[in-house]
Amino acid sequence: MRKNRRTDEKLSLRLGTLFPTQGLTQSLTGSFTTRFSQRGPDPSATAYIGLLEGDGVSLSSAQKTAIDTFYVTGKNEGWYSSLKRFYLPVWGAAAPNARCLVSSTSGTFEGSFTHATGYAHPSSVSGTNRFNTGYKLLDDLTTEDACLMALAYDSTSPHDRAINAANKTIIGSGAITANSVRINTTDSSLKPQACWLGVNESTLSSFGSHGVLLSNRKDGDTTLSRRTGSAYDEDSTTGTLTGTYNNTFPIVGFGSAAATSGSAGQATDSNAGAFGISEGLNATDRAAYTLAIKNLWETCSGITL
Repeated sequence: MRKNRRTDEKLSLRLGTLFPTQGLTQSLTGSFTTRFSQRGPDPSATAYIGLLEGDGVSLSSAQKTAIDTFYVTGKNEGWYSSLKRFYLPVWGAAAPNARCLVSSTSGTFEGSFTHATGYAHPSSVSGTNRFNTGYKLLDDLTTEDACLMALAYDSTSPHDRAINAANKTIIGSGAITANSVRINTTDSSLKPQACWLGVNESTLSSFGSHGVLLSNRKDGDTTLSRRTGSAYDEDSTTGTLTGTYNNTFPIVGFGSAAATSGSAGQATDSNAGAFGISEGLNATDRAAYTLAIKNLWETCSGITL
């Protein structure tokens, strides 16, 4: 111990002849404390970051931290284990945009797409332009306990009509509304709607489809949730499902799958910055999940929701 003290004293004296010793000592101590008092990175975050970098994405420290925080938050709060698929198409290219954060699989951008910083969208409105997750609802879930998520982004102020036309779907599966699960718009008012096999919900306090949107089925309720940059609201409808679900159709983005491959109904060229599929979430988890998505998307995209 005595020998170490002397070494430290000599080092301090030598450094003091070259630099302001107090400031350097504080800097070294602060750096040491920060590095070694923090937990290590989440393994899932490390794996996803590695895949992105393998795709050629150059990630900032802030983006890496945001990715890590998303995983850690979800695991600590308990909703992460409910996720089956989660995509973050913000990276400006098809390969990283198609990667799932929870399954280590990739979806497929079918047709023609524009990959912008912060979101992706089809180059035109066409049923052949769709993001195919490859996931079918009944693979791991049930029609009574599941949730679809999409972050729809309106780049034009006042940022309200992200799903940019009537009767358009941002994520879904099913050839017709009555036999589908989806997030879509209704009539010319462009209200967002959670469709769930005949039990639908579209009565939020305002009509805007901009933000993190959920179509959630749990405990006999269909719930539409929406988180924007400044507010979170939701509403629910209770009812018995009447539609017939066809599990040969995958869940797709930018429309609702109307066939096993190559076709989507209610196609849209709207901007999307995230897609997700999960078990049905309770009210606490819906609020926490949408907030975590907002925080992740804003930091990784550099755009304010």
